[in-house]
Amino acid sequence: MKATVPTTREQHIAKVQLYRWYQLYERAINEQRIANQLDLLEEDVYMKSAAGEMRGKVNYPERLTVYKGWKNAHHVEHVNITTSEKGLHLEADLRYQNILPDGVKASYTIHYNTEMVKGEGYLPKFSSIEIIPRGETNEVFEDAYPTNRVKSLMYYWIASMENLDGNVTPFKEVLADDFVLNFSTSSTITSILDLEKWLNGTPKQLSNSEHYPKHFEVKQIMENEYEMTVVFDWKGKTKAGKNLEGTTKHTWYIIDNPNDRFAKILKVDVVQTNPFKEVN
Repeated sequence: MKATVPTTREQHIAKVQLYRWYQLYERAINEQRIANQLDLLEEDVYMKSAAGEMRGKVNYPERLTVYKGWKNAHHVEHVNITTSEKGLHLEADLRYQNILPDGVKASYTIHYNTEMVKGEGYLPKFSSIEIIPRGETNEVFEDAYPTNRVKSLMYYWIASMENLDGNVTPFKEVLADDFVLNFSTSSTITSILDLEKWLNGTPKQLSNSEHYPKHFEVKQIMENEYEMTVVFDWKGKTKAGKNLEGTTKHTWYIIDNPNDRFAKILKVDVVQTNPFKEVN
């Protein structure tokens, strides 16, 4: 079967897993965080890198012992996703930086060639990961964890929004206990019940919903707290066949426990910069 262009939702869920992948290496490695990483892998996953080849996720934790005491940063520059009869094919180009325990620093450009298959729920799992070094660079180390952590959360959120099934369950994991959602199309939402009502309102009138993020920025407010701003170009289609579009600017306040699968949203503020309207 010829590779095809994936839906925005398929692209979002693939990026969720890609950005989650790098996070383990960018903070202290422990058993819980390894367990979260194993959740990304199919049982019979194949991995190939400069360190050698591996088959089966049961063998993966042993490969992590070499990274004790390392500082790592993965700056994703470009991602390309296609669909095939196997599932999702994702390729990524990135800049990788590390500082070894003895203080030696290095940086490289790397290409990722991966295959993903359907997993539990709707997040896919890696069935194959090939890491191809492109060449050495000369860069100053810059922490990439905040960006990778927050982007995985952002893509999970918009993928869940594009489900259009009224199911609030996927959102529970990524909302803080005292969350506040100031959407531009509703009154303030401060409970799971309120969010469920909203999800079963306007979104259920849509047959299609597509988010295109741009102008992403994240800044660290204090340890394990972040502020994210992003602009979403949005396109939708009602069940009655009307095409809609609009642009919103989101500001999120995020709290993070690195041992959790995802960071959590404390507050969302949304402003319509290009009001939703019907288009031909």
